[in-house]
This record gives sequence, C-alpha cells and structure tokens, in this order.
Amino acid sequence: MNILITGITGMRNRGVEAIIVPTIEQLRLRQPDLKINILTWTPDYDEIRLKPHNVNLTLDIESLRINYHGWKKLLLAKLLPLYKLSSPSSSLVANASTIIASGGDVFSPEYNISTFLQPLKIAIDKNIPIIFFAQSISPYKTDEQAELWLSFARHAKLITAREIPTYKYLTEGLGLSTDIVKLTADPAFLLPAIPQEEVDKILRNYGISRVRPVVAIAASQGICRYASIEDQGKHLESWQKVVKMVLDKLDAEVIIIPHVQEIKPSNDDRIIATDLLRKLNYDPRVHIADADHTASELKGLIAACDLVIAERMHAAIAGLSSGVCTIAVGYSIKAKGIMADLVDLNLLEQGLLISIEDFLKSDLVCEAIQVIWKQRQEISKSIKEKLPDVQKRSAMNFDMLVDFLSEGC
Repeated sequence: MNILITGITGMRNRGVEAIIVPTIEQLRLRQPDLKINILTWTPDYDEIRLKPHNVNLTLDIESLRINYHGWKKLLLAKLLPLYKLSSPSSSLVANASTIIASGGDVFSPEYNISTFLQPLKIAIDKNIPIIFFAQSISPYKTDEQAELWLSFARHAKLITAREIPTYKYLTEGLGLSTDIVKLTADPAFLLPAIPQEEVDKILRNYGISRVRPVVAIAASQGICRYASIEDQGKHLESWQKVVKMVLDKLDAEVIIIPHVQEIKPSNDDRIIATDLLRKLNYDPRVHIADADHTASELKGLIAACDLVIAERMHAAIAGLSSGVCTIAVGYSIKAKGIMADLVDLNLLEQGLLISIEDFLKSDLVCEAIQVIWKQRQEISKSIKEKLPDVQKRSAMNFDMLVDFLSEGC
C-alpha cells in the first residue's frame, strides 16, 4: 500500500511542515509499513526537513509552470505537455493506491486551484481513489470556480473539513453528501513542540531573558497580495505601531516569527521582519527567530510566549494548540473557523480575530490588543479546556483515512 500526498508547496512554508509532519507521524502510528510519497515544489529543501520520516519526495512538475517567467515560460509551454506524459510526478500519481490532497486551503479561490487539481485529474483518469484532507475552502466567487472543484470533489471517497464554516459550505452550499464530508480539525494541532530545555536555549541565544513578558509576532509578507490590498506600506506601518505599543504599553519584549521563508520575495516573511526592525530603529527589545528553524522549534518558541499576534494561520495554530492567548489576523474563512473552535464569539469580536482590512486601522487594533492582554490568562484557560476536543477531531482525520486504506486493501 502506497499513498501520494499532493497540494504541497514545500517546507519553506512552516505551515505546510506543520501539516505534513503530524500527517506522516499519525499515519505511521496507525500503519507502520505504509509507503508515503509526496509531490512538492521544493524536494531538495524538503528532503532536509523530512529526512527522519522516510518518505519519497518528488518534484511536482506543474510547479515549474508557474515559477518560470519570460522566455523560459514560453519554452516550457511547448515542452511541458510532452514531458508531463512521462514525468516522475505523473508516474508516481499513476502508481499510487490512493491520492491525498492536502495543503490546508489551496483549493480556496484566493489561489490558483488548477495547479493543485492537475495530479487529481491523472488519478481520476486512472480510477485511483482521491481524498481531500483537512481542507478549508472559502466560498467560490463564481459558479464556474465552484463547478471546477466540484467536478473533482464528486469523485472523492472522503473529504475532511478542518473547521465548521467549510463543512457547512461543502454540505449546505455545494450540496455534497455528509456521508463523504466529515468535520475534523487541522493536523497541526497534533504537531509536537521541541522540549522546553531546547526552547530555553534558543531564547537565550536570541537574547531573550524572559524577565519581561514575551509577545510573538508572525507578520505575513504575502497577506496584502492574498487579500487584494495594494497599500503594503500602510500594512507595515500598522505593524510598526502595534509592536511599539507592545513594547511601551505592555512592557513586553517581542519575538518575530518568520513562519514562511519562501524563495519568492513576495512571500518571504524575513523581509517584512527585517523591514520592521529597521522601522523600529533596531530596538533591542525586538528579536527575530531568523535561523532555519523547524515548525516544531517555532511552535516551542511560540508556546513560551504570553501572547501571539499572527497573520500566518499556522503560527496562530501553534499558539492555540499550546494554550497561549492568540490573536489572528485573517483574510479568509480559515481564520474565523479555526479560531471559533477554541474561543467564544464575543472574544473574537473584541479583538481575538481581526480582518486584514481592520488591521490597517492601527489605533483601533492597538486598543483591542490591550483589552485582550488584560484577559490573556482567562482566555488561555478557556483555550486549554477546549483543546482536547479539537485535538481529538484532528486525530479523526487519520482514523478515517486508515480505515479507508484498510478497506481498500
């Protein structure tokens, strides 16, 4: 039995790593001899990240189509259709016993979903079972978009939704059967953090003594593009004011978590982190976790903080799954759905969930953060009380998947 996991952009995005590592671990926990293959855009880098997990990594040839520009794109437009017929990725799809479409929200309309549907088309043509795994899907903007995804979803043997809004949209909005669509939770809720002893060493290395409270910041270099907001300068300015407020009003230190470190500068969080440092005149109270950390290491750092303010959803999940009071800045259905599992609606409205549009109103955001700060211990307690149920739902992804694989055998 061998499975193929698709929808993976690569482990340079620690959110992808936060999904894939527990997926591998939980599947192997239930079926130790399972052969796992992964289509990824960055196999060379991912091999370093996933070396302990004994998986086969193959370049997703479709990614070349969107990463090349100019004359290279024209050349590839002619060569790729021929190459894909016998490409390693196509062969891997054709020889898989089951295809698992992962990736979190890659089938939402904020992205080019056709890229991630390509291997599923091969699977359907070869009559290979497909499973949409732990998805968030925002409402499609046109009937054509919805029908494109549905033309694949109707072939799925199982679809798991990682939060309630997606579950309702798929079953009530798009009319998919509740026999196929199941409500679960994000696999990252089961990602293990590194031991506390290692966390303490890393914090000391970054110059954080923990004499004062520590606030984790996960600013996104790409969020304005995803949310179709053109004023990136105002976005950076809002972060500058927020961090300054945290330093001066909350008397805390800040650790910036660049959760996505892609090659493309438009989506490399180290850029906005460095821009923030410059704007803050390299304030010694502000630190960047800029080493090549694993998702588990970053989760350990986030877990050691007193508050998390995150534009990256999986940085927010690292906080939530560690019982830390977490404020999410969101642009799609995933933020509200995942946050609502662990905090009450009134707290979301008070400031635990902030839209990217509202985040640009820095004065209001600073006020909301100060209100949340005063309640952080009570919020943390509430999150910890609800966390076991969410983790149980996360584990259901793998129970149902292994049940399906066993039946398929």
